[in-house]
Amino acid sequence: MKKWQITGFLAILIIGFLLICGCTATSQPAPVADPISAQKTVLFSDDLSQWRSEWSEVYENANGKVFYSADSLHILSNKPPGKTVYHELHKNFDNFILDVDTKSVSGAVKNFQGVEIRGEDEDHYYDLSISADGFYSIHRFLGDDGQTLIGSDRAYSSYINTGIGVTNHIHVEANDNRLSLSVNGHKLSTVTDNALKEGTISLSASCAESNIFSEVVFNNLVITTI
Repeated sequence: MKKWQITGFLAILIIGFLLICGCTATSQPAPVADPISAQKTVLFSDDLSQWRSEWSEVYENANGKVFYSADSLHILSNKPPGKTVYHELHKNFDNFILDVDTKSVSGAVKNFQGVEIRGEDEDHYYDLSISADGFYSIHRFLGDDGQTLIGSDRAYSSYINTGIGVTNHIHVEANDNRLSLSVNGHKLSTVTDNALKEGTISLSASCAESNIFSEVVFNNLVITTI
């Protein structure tokens, strides 16, 4: 066999071997985004197992009591008087996502348990709450002017777990003038309002049934970017 024929034959063998092994140059696949970089930034988190200095002091008065016990934040509300009892986080937020677990542990199931957001003071804030008897609400408070933003004071949802000792996961989103409330992975309502732009966050509870109390526990608070 001539020398040029042998060389050509060897070249064909080498190319075939490279094709079989996948060693020939090919276009590279598009880079996959790092899943960690896609995660939202945590602005604040607290498992609520004990008091920390970022929060207002625990207290007790005629309205009720705020205290920590059994690795949980407890908020107890009396009726009468019937005023909302709250625990304020001394940090300001504008746009954010908030997640927290809440559970009624004793007293009336007709209650409100949730979060107050964009608080300018104790009279100016939004309240997004659920109840242990299956209802939810979104209210705006501007001084003496309290107004529902969902059309009724309380709306019912079967997605809310009801009863004493049952946990619900509350998810709140505040994005410019849009506020949304979800529970246990299900959207309950989204409203728009331009009154309040930023402020503090409080966890709150209030009893809605006369001559009794309602005690609620909170755990696993996480606040992230939108």
